[in-house]
Parts: sequence; C-alpha cells; structure tokens
Amino acid sequence: MQPTSIPLTARTGDPNTELLRQYGWSIGAFSGPYCVAWRGRDEVVLEWTADGWQYIGGRGAVGDL
Repeated sequence: MQPTSIPLTARTGDPNTELLRQYGWSIGAFSGPYCVAWRGRDEVVLEWTADGWQYIGGRGAVGDL
C-alpha cells in the first residue's frame, strides 16, 4: 500500500466518503448507502454498493469513480 493511498476496506461495509474526497468531491449529505456530492457545478446522487460508488442521478459526470 502506498502511504497516501486510501484503504478501500470492505466495500459492503460503511460508505467510503474518503474515496469521493480523494477525487475532489464534497459531501453534501449521506444516508445509509446514498450520498449527495458536488464538485464545481456538478451535483450527483451516488449509491455505495459492493462494486464501489455507483451513479444514481443528478447533474454532471462522475467518470473518475
């Protein structure tokens, strides 16, 4: 593991909001597996699944997740 890497932990556990912050997203709110995040003009709703963060809807792109 690189010293600056963020552990992914078990993806079925608690949502990893630090993973979003690593990519420049700010967390607006989250409840259970769902999260509202924004970056610049982009505002999205994401869901934490066994495969990581999945785009649910909103304005903008999340291509780097």
